[in-house]
Amino acid sequence: MSAQPAVCAAPSPREDARRGPTPEEGARHRHLTVLPIPDNEPPPIPSGQVPVTPDPRFVQGALAVDFRREGHDQLFGPQSTGRGDLPDPEAWARRLITAIMEAMDGLRPSNQLNRWVDPAIRDRIARRGLQARQRNQRPGGALVVRAVRVCEPVDGIAEVAAVIGYRSSVRALALRMSGVDGRWLITALEIG
Repeated sequence: MSAQPAVCAAPSPREDARRGPTPEEGARHRHLTVLPIPDNEPPPIPSGQVPVTPDPRFVQGALAVDFRREGHDQLFGPQSTGRGDLPDPEAWARRLITAIMEAMDGLRPSNQLNRWVDPAIRDRIARRGLQARQRNQRPGGALVVRAVRVCEPVDGIAEVAAVIGYRSSVRALALRMSGVDGRWLITALEIG
């Protein structure tokens, strides 16, 4: 006779479900109540109450406002520079316009503009220069900056309008230069 250990079979899951929880198990389990998700959307505005014109407090228009002053650290971020500490804006605008147009023609690497041009504008110039190089496009004549007009609406900001002779045609160019860290930085550029 050999002694074999007694094997107790665990009750099947069906038997457990029919039996239900014991009083000890019931005390350990709590009932979970599922609630609907609250509606966080704002109520719709009736079509008759929607303002047709935007609130004038949020419209910038043609003002020379530099919002970068508020978002940067006052001690270590870019520092605004007043007009007295900056070079002549007309001479700088002439040089920078020439450099920008050469970069857009693919004749100059756009990295040379890093110090004087906002990164978003530099990326636009780089894309245009890449397209010009891919088309193997050659300039149709020398670039001539014919006229430059400078307006300084606020201390440390210069808005420039220029007429340039470019590829045997005449084009208009407008840009905004802001005084940052003792130099001019182009923060807006439009070419017509």
